Amino acid sequence: MAETRLRKRIMHRPADLLEMVADVEEYPKFIKPISALRVRDRKQVSTGVEIFDAQATISYKFISEKFQSNVTVDRNKQSISVKKSGHGGAVRDLDNRWVFHELSDGSTVVDFYVKVKLKAFPLEMLMRDKFDKTGDHIMGLFVLHADKILEKVGDPELYWRNELKERKIHSS
Repeated sequence: MAETRLRKRIMHRPADLLEMVADVEEYPKFIKPISALRVRDRKQVSTGVEIFDAQATISYKFISEKFQSNVTVDRNKQSISVKKSGHGGAVRDLDNRWVFHELSDGSTVVDFYVKVKLKAFPLEMLMRDKFDKTGDHIMGLFVLHADKILEKVGDPELYWRNELKERKIHSS
């Protein structure tokens, strides 16, 4: 399985970032390989928690693949979880988590984790070598999009790593 973890400080509010990441139907506008994304069965399962199924179409050159995932948005825990659902497609297994930690200046530290297992072993081996770089690239696309649509907050001089240590927040 290809796997990566990232921790990044972003100069936007956690609630705003959570809503932006949860708005998966917008992904085709700023993540080029996603050519279409459709949401089905959106349900509020409890106060602050919703689940839905998302079907993404990933296109690269002449290849186009669809895969389905189940998304849980937990506003109480400031987190989003994505798991593969359904059958078919090139993805055998997917585990993706976003956790948004608010800092004292209102900005956010995002813990991002993704693990993907493909059905085609040769493709998975190719992907493993570049997966950290791909994770950085994807996070960069989200940050660029956030910078375009969200209000900037926070003190660029804040030493946020010490703040997380003091609050005993570890990567998820």
